[in-house]
Amino acid sequence: MGLDTQQGSEIKDWPKVAIIILNWNGWKDTIECLESLQRLTYPNYQIIVVDNGSTDGSIEKIKAWAQGGLKVESKFFQYDPSKKPVKWIEYDKATAEEGGIPYKEKFLDLTPSLQKMVIIRNQENLGFAAGNNVAIRYALRKDMDFLLLLNNDTVVASDSLNKLIIETQKRNNVAVSTGKIYYYDNPNLLWYAGGRLSNFKIYVHIGYNKLNQNNYNKTRYVTFASGCYMLINVNLLGEKCYLPENYFLGTEDCYFCWMVNNVGYNILYVAESVIWHKVSRSRPNLKLEHIYYNHASRLLFFRSTLPKSWGWLWIAFISVYGLIISPVKFKFKNQTNLKLSSVFMAMLKGTYDGLTKKSVSWSDMLK
Repeated sequence: MGLDTQQGSEIKDWPKVAIIILNWNGWKDTIECLESLQRLTYPNYQIIVVDNGSTDGSIEKIKAWAQGGLKVESKFFQYDPSKKPVKWIEYDKATAEEGGIPYKEKFLDLTPSLQKMVIIRNQENLGFAAGNNVAIRYALRKDMDFLLLLNNDTVVASDSLNKLIIETQKRNNVAVSTGKIYYYDNPNLLWYAGGRLSNFKIYVHIGYNKLNQNNYNKTRYVTFASGCYMLINVNLLGEKCYLPENYFLGTEDCYFCWMVNNVGYNILYVAESVIWHKVSRSRPNLKLEHIYYNHASRLLFFRSTLPKSWGWLWIAFISVYGLIISPVKFKFKNQTNLKLSSVFMAMLKGTYDGLTKKSVSWSDMLK
């Protein structure tokens, strides 16, 4: 679809954006996110909620919110019952990936963006990448111009999407855009103000745990955008919009950004586009699978991206470091109650899978 602009910033025909939210046993966060999206001033979007096999009744709770029967409490806004009900259509995975059902789609056509959504029900937890890809397959059959991947535990500023689209459209060759992300629990503290890929940490968040400063207020090109808040340009990437499904949880956004950089496209950080994310700076509830995925996905990423001429040396170092140093760092830095021996075993399994397998999955360890 084309886009007309006036003087590089005034958009005449707003492109169509699919906002994709992945839910797994997190309906309270999801309905707060949905409620914040109802305050968007952007005029042309379609919300797609993908439930990844939740067992806590998430879909029923989300529908109750849509009907106006479940009030949302948030420190960022007041609940607005006048924007209910929200119409929805629901698909299973297979139907969604075929583009849905035409007569159901017409049901939503004349409804304003803020009062409609598509719900996709996966029968199991497919992971972050595969879960989002179900919605991406659906969206690509709907002639979307952009896809916005948005974590369910976020709250957005009302003009956040406008800012992303306007700044993206000012520039050529921008395949991915993102914005400034603050902590939800500390709204003035930065979690992300741009990012870069790194051969040691995989990625670095610029501005991490810093108060906002002038140098974080400049829109600029970066090499990494968090999958927490990622706008994907369908008109540039086409069928390359899909996330890599060999990463079950974590690092899929790193590989996706590496691919975007590698084919010569740009990633844009838009400083004026703001959201808040419910990420914790200390993690007493850290689980063994988080530790496993952190290490296994890192090794898998390096195996896929580093030059073979010297990459194996770095991978060997990371493997040894992960087994000797990382268990202790995880134990004390994250203030976890997990036993050190359990952390070591998760690291050991992560090392083996990251070095030997084409995809990593914690579920294999539970069999």
